[in-house]
Amino acid sequence: MKAKHLVSMLLAGSMILGLAACAPTTNSGGGNGSPQPTGTDSGSGGASSEYLVYNVGEEPKTWDPQLNTSSMGGHVILNLYDGLVRDTRDGVQMASAERYELSANADGVEDTVYTFYLRDDLTWSDGEPVTAHDYEYAWKRACSPEMASPYAFLMTDYIKGAYEYFSGEGSRDEVAVKALDDKTLQVELKQPTAYFLNLVSWFTYMPCREDMASTGEGWEKDPAKCVSNGAFMLEEYKVGSHILLKKNPNFWNADNVNLAGVRILFISDATTSLQGYEAGEINVTSILPGAEIPRLLAEDPNFSSEPALGNSYFQFNMDADVVNDLNVRKALSLAIDRSTITDQILRDGSVPASAFVAPPFKLSTGESMRALDENGNVVEEYEIDPYSAKVEEAQAYLAEAGYPGGAGFPELNVLYYDSGNNSLIVEAVQQMWQENLGIKVNLQVQEYAVFTNTINSGDWSIAFTGWSADYNDPMTMLSLFTAEGMNDVRWRYKPYSGVPGDTILNPENEAYDNAVKMAAKTSGEERDAYLKEAEDVLMENMVICPIYYTTYTQVIDHGKVSGPGRTPVGQWDFQYYTVIG
Repeated sequence: MKAKHLVSMLLAGSMILGLAACAPTTNSGGGNGSPQPTGTDSGSGGASSEYLVYNVGEEPKTWDPQLNTSSMGGHVILNLYDGLVRDTRDGVQMASAERYELSANADGVEDTVYTFYLRDDLTWSDGEPVTAHDYEYAWKRACSPEMASPYAFLMTDYIKGAYEYFSGEGSRDEVAVKALDDKTLQVELKQPTAYFLNLVSWFTYMPCREDMASTGEGWEKDPAKCVSNGAFMLEEYKVGSHILLKKNPNFWNADNVNLAGVRILFISDATTSLQGYEAGEINVTSILPGAEIPRLLAEDPNFSSEPALGNSYFQFNMDADVVNDLNVRKALSLAIDRSTITDQILRDGSVPASAFVAPPFKLSTGESMRALDENGNVVEEYEIDPYSAKVEEAQAYLAEAGYPGGAGFPELNVLYYDSGNNSLIVEAVQQMWQENLGIKVNLQVQEYAVFTNTINSGDWSIAFTGWSADYNDPMTMLSLFTAEGMNDVRWRYKPYSGVPGDTILNPENEAYDNAVKMAAKTSGEERDAYLKEAEDVLMENMVICPIYYTTYTQVIDHGKVSGPGRTPVGQWDFQYYTVIG
């Protein structure tokens, strides 16, 4: 969920029981981010007067639905807003839309026109009606060249006229999204897209009220302006401390929301987060120190771990000196012992990675995207041994690049953000590159919001980051690196209006781009072949250096809270949770 950067191994999530909420305030103030009890809330309703407290880890830079790029902001958005459909463990379900119809376009191309019919009882948190015009505004807002939404590609790749509007070659009126009336929204796609409903469940497709969003940057952080249509509404935001969400009495499904509210904490330090849980101040958290995972697994029945749809990796700026050399990228990638990271640092079930798309992603045959051995373990691919460094091969590539034994190799900065076990991981890799290649790299840590700004600026060479699925299809991973996509690594064969500073072109990206486009409009085994072709191009050019396939790990105090767990893409949807103790 872009750059929905993954919070290292921990796709933050959690809940915690506090004692009730403070009165609404504006977003001034501070705090140290530690768990704090809340006071009694007398007007939220629901089955309990107590708030769930959820540690999201990093403080989100934004939770504007059309601007957010992080999983942290995504968790907030999912609880504030309700899309036309919603992703659940039982599949995509109708939400603010009660039904939809699928038909042919004017040229007779089947399955390209979606018509959504909204429920009759939809209102915003301030009592104003939610209409199809709000969805039309939000979707076109995401495609606006002025907005420059990093997630615009989730619309411009699919909706007719959207890319032309985004690139300045077309107009807003030509984007094929239209409110036929207050209750009916129609959208025409460029081609049939079997997973379009999965896209619509994502936060970029959430509705937005024009009168509030047009007031200027930061509107979503002000309780007076952040009107929402989901299970909760914004009650308070304290910079550096927490967000309070309280039950939205105007939500169409409010009768089935049992929480008075949710307190969202910003505790990025994994040890502090675990201490809060063990002290009874935090009842659910997925921000956990890797060194404690074995103990929790053995001793704590509240701990659980499951494979995730994500990958943590180093990415290379394809326009930066030195790392724009394929031999350098291969040397750096092959010199890493990934099993040391998963077995000695993470110890949470994460799997060493030899490619980009994680094993849980399936092809049309039901088989994994990954090559697996007879025991279901990942195997060597693209010259990467997931269980051991290939030192001799790495040294040979470095010598071919002109740096035998590391001689003459310039000092490079490795950029990462402060969260979870990121520091331990990059320090371990720094040592491996020193010992196995004879090169020195400097580590540069930034807060997440600053990190994203640096990545967007292009002023970096190597960065440790990751990606978790926006929807349950391999395309959610592979669409990242298309010429007109997010493409943080600046690997493009043609200019892109969304990143005007990316002027160094990479011809090899065209084959990747074409394969992804074909995968978007084909099906079955033909589509499988295009997905694999795209990943082949990505990995053979070593645009990213995969480190491990992630897991969802968390502790949940089942004696105090109950709920269905995460959505298929790892989000926490608190409308389905209950305080039970």
